Amino acid sequence: MKKLTPYLMPLLIIAAFYIGRKIYFTPAYHSGEVAPNFQGVKTDGNSFELKDLQGNYVLLEFWGSWCGDCRQSHPQLKEIYNQFHDQKYKDANNFEVVSVALETNEKYWKRAIEMDQLNWEYHSLQIAQKNSEMFNQPLAVEYGIKWLPSSFLLDPKGQIIKVNPSKSYLEEFLNNQKI
Repeated sequence: MKKLTPYLMPLLIIAAFYIGRKIYFTPAYHSGEVAPNFQGVKTDGNSFELKDLQGNYVLLEFWGSWCGDCRQSHPQLKEIYNQFHDQKYKDANNFEVVSVALETNEKYWKRAIEMDQLNWEYHSLQIAQKNSEMFNQPLAVEYGIKWLPSSFLLDPKGQIIKVNPSKSYLEEFLNNQKI
């Protein structure tokens, strides 16, 4: 037992760090909860509300043009969107992606959408004055976003099915919902 004692405290500290990190970075909403409605403004200047998309499966994706992981995930996200957008589903009209960007500059947001060829209609922007304020934007705070990318898969009633679903989860889930 004496031999374990010098190792026990560092192991407990490391475990506490990882548990605390997991809790801190977990978004505010979980599976089964209703996603809060919000109004967004698309790149063309027209507004939309999340509740307008009820009746569809929706992937709500928080990202940033400055976020390397976000940009690297865009090819997979485009592939999912292109594969499942116009499918027929048992209990839904469609599959939509709603992307919410946390940015300091609208020009960089629009350029990233164009460069990454993000072809879905629903893009929204949350602008901060400084980089340090990006995660303090109202929608990021409402959803508890502290890490990008973060996403929520919503059912046709607006309930959260899965937080941060993987590409394979999305493919399997949406394939199982097709007619």
